[in-house]
Amino acid sequence: MSKSKRGAQGQTSPAPIGGKSAWTSEKGGIRTGWLLAVSLFGYALIALGTRFGLMRAFEALFEAWGIDQASVPRAPLWAQALYRWHGSLATVAFAALALALAKRLRRLWRLDGPLIPAPLTGLCRASLASVLMAVGIAALCLLPDSMRLDWPLRAPHITWTLPVLAAVSMFSALGEEAFLKRVLFDGLRARWSGLWTMGVVCAVFGLTGGGLGAGVIAAVNVLLLGLACCLLYGRYGFWTSVGFRWGWSAANAFVLGFGGGDAAIYRLYGVSEALLTGGDAGPMHGLWATMALAGMIAGLIIKRK
Repeated sequence: MSKSKRGAQGQTSPAPIGGKSAWTSEKGGIRTGWLLAVSLFGYALIALGTRFGLMRAFEALFEAWGIDQASVPRAPLWAQALYRWHGSLATVAFAALALALAKRLRRLWRLDGPLIPAPLTGLCRASLASVLMAVGIAALCLLPDSMRLDWPLRAPHITWTLPVLAAVSMFSALGEEAFLKRVLFDGLRARWSGLWTMGVVCAVFGLTGGGLGAGVIAAVNVLLLGLACCLLYGRYGFWTSVGFRWGWSAANAFVLGFGGGDAAIYRLYGVSEALLTGGDAGPMHGLWATMALAGMIAGLIIKRK
């Protein structure tokens, strides 16, 4: 065999540009791009189908039955239960579908390990820390008389619905964090820098976390909360981010009941300085939460260094 033929046999043909190998290869941005697009599309579809579509279906059903807030006490018991718990049913449906989607997407992203890691390391500590942060903000609202307790401190309202709603809230946080952290964060961190990864995850959290359209301060606070959970996940693990996320929501909705919340242990209402407290909309609309979350993020970054 001639030297030229041996050299030709030793050469490898280049991978086809734009072919199957480019779409499936871990190198380059094509696979990452379509994986991210598919993941976001699936998550958006689930969110729209449950939080919008299912809720609209319930509303249409109640309208057809002639059930509203005034007439629901006269409805059958099963219809009363459905009317009062349809929001929680939609939340549970969303979380269950988000978990199923996240489990499938982790295989598609070729990520190792289970979707939900064990043991529940950091869950209780992070939940307690976020509850104490919310209580601290409430104290900052109460002490200068910017807010007041609607129910006396010595007479907390504790009903059987409280643990059920708390469990639904935990399941919702679990489903959302499973997608955001165990799919998006893990998948992008293996391919991109940590800064770009957290930017995408925070952006998705901001779009789905209720900050969009709720005002500038609320949008900033939602993004700060998402960033704090990213830093907690990167440093302490999955259950720490879930615990902090759930504890923050549960404290504001079921412990303090800003501006409403009949299922809350206490209930606060705004008097003045809504810019700081958030008023009846809750602390996520006020600057006290902005400063608390920003301080926490700064502490996590300094500790990380």
